[in-house]
Amino acid sequence: MGWLWDSNKDDPVKQLDPGLREYLEKETPGKYEPAPSLKQPTPAPTPSQTPKPGAGPQEQTEESTTKVPSASLYQDGRYAHLWKTYKPMAENDNTADLGGANRVIEKFKERGDTVQRAAMENCALEHEALTLCFQTGNWRKQLESRLTMCSAENGSFSRCFTTQSKFLQALGYASSFQYDAEKEERIQMHADKLYHQMLDYERRVEAAKAAGTEPPPLMSLFDPKKAPQPAGKRSDLDIPGGEAIPEGFKPSKPLHHLTPHERELEIRAHYAQLEQHKMYVAEAEPFMKSHEESRAKRKEKVTSWLGEGIGKWLG
Repeated sequence: MGWLWDSNKDDPVKQLDPGLREYLEKETPGKYEPAPSLKQPTPAPTPSQTPKPGAGPQEQTEESTTKVPSASLYQDGRYAHLWKTYKPMAENDNTADLGGANRVIEKFKERGDTVQRAAMENCALEHEALTLCFQTGNWRKQLESRLTMCSAENGSFSRCFTTQSKFLQALGYASSFQYDAEKEERIQMHADKLYHQMLDYERRVEAAKAAGTEPPPLMSLFDPKKAPQPAGKRSDLDIPGGEAIPEGFKPSKPLHHLTPHERELEIRAHYAQLEQHKMYVAEAEPFMKSHEESRAKRKEKVTSWLGEGIGKWLG
């Protein structure tokens, strides 16, 4: 039973009788070869596989799998995990989804938020006055403010926000698909300027009425080069600059409830909205054309299968 602890286990047939071994070699279909040694030599690591001194296994894995794009400010690998899903803006703009209806929908939603945010910035003073109305003064003043809901300050802020939003839309704020920070800032400042010009004219009209004098001439805010309308030739529905009421025009309020400059603003905002819709249609036109072509092909296929009547109904 010495074979149980025999140290030579590489070839189990080595200790057989020579005659028996020769017989086995003749009867075996393939030539018997001794089993190779279980211990295989370890190949030497190549220079590219040699780990860097001081680098742990996790750092080696991250370094081999993470690549820092050229747009990163830190080319030494910092924040590399945040750049894994980075795509350049040009690549995003060239995708089919952003060039079609999805891009138009996103721009429409984004513009509404952007215009409201700009209007809030232009009405910062009015909003601050409304906030201070509720928070300052003695207990009697604060109680009065809560009972009246700061109606004067609330009305001033509400009108500022609504009217500034209209001015921004009429001037084309955030309407382009290509963002230009300097252009948008100029439009925002111009909208604020026109709003305060409108308020200044209304104050001068009130002062003229109180003094019993003629009101100042009515001038267009959007086109001040046009001749002003003298006081003697005015009506209840005057529009500065002689603007005509466009077909299909639906103001936010009846025209006789609006001031002359508010009427002009409503018409300008109406025209700006029409131009914006044209821009949206032009941007989504390739998608719409592709959709119509696919619909026509589908209708033609269904018609060939089920007839013209059913094909027209299903198409």
